[in-house]
Amino acid sequence: MALGVSAKAEAAERLAFQKVGKLVNGKAIVSPAGFDAGFPDFAYRVSLPNGKSIDLHFEYKADYKAQMGSMRDWIFDGVKFHTNDSKSESKQELIAVMNNTPKAIQNAKRLLNDLQKHFSKDVKYIYSGSLSVIKNQAERRIQTQNFAAKTDNYQIAAITDQILGSKIITHYRTKFNKNLKPGSDGSILFMMLKDTVWVVDKAGNITADDMDQIAKLMKINQLNRLLNLSAKLEVRIQPRGLNSPGKPTSIDVMASFRLSSAPTGGGKII
Repeated sequence: MALGVSAKAEAAERLAFQKVGKLVNGKAIVSPAGFDAGFPDFAYRVSLPNGKSIDLHFEYKADYKAQMGSMRDWIFDGVKFHTNDSKSESKQELIAVMNNTPKAIQNAKRLLNDLQKHFSKDVKYIYSGSLSVIKNQAERRIQTQNFAAKTDNYQIAAITDQILGSKIITHYRTKFNKNLKPGSDGSILFMMLKDTVWVVDKAGNITADDMDQIAKLMKINQLNRLLNLSAKLEVRIQPRGLNSPGKPTSIDVMASFRLSSAPTGGGKII
């Protein structure tokens, strides 16, 4: 049986964890715990030849095309986006990005207005159940057709830029500094895409000599900072069921956030 997308990602993350552990000969202080299970994805405490104890934190993706977050259960209340899934860290992060994107708020307000004008004035929110305000399926179908005919663009956000990329870096730095472990001389946060790493942030007593020694552990020439990261945000709605007369019509809501390209300058370690 073929593995699903999340199962494949978890398997790749665990393999990377094992390979990095052998390479740096460190003590695991955070082990992979499955999809959407917190920050960082994994971490090791290593002892350097100069006597320092340094924590290496890794945020891992199998490749740059992997989603940073996705959902089909977001809700727009006329002012902002939210999700009822409070346990999903990646969804909460994606909601924050959506709410910090003015164009997404603007287009969501436009589509909510269109639903109220062309479908039913009783629609208060955009979400997967928006059309259920009309209980009669025949009437709902007619009004869905009316909405579809009078709404040209279902896109809420289709943005690719470095501003979104910088939001990922800022977000990682914030979480890194909230999740430092006691007992080491310093910590380093890496983004790891498949077999390549970039330095996102450092904390504590980390010198240039420490960085050189950690690079040697990883068998690369030097550790480069993550710069010029570009990301892509997509958010949209889509009427469903208009070509299936026997089924009630509905609204599909989608949001995804991912890197738009692989960053340059990283160090290949495994």
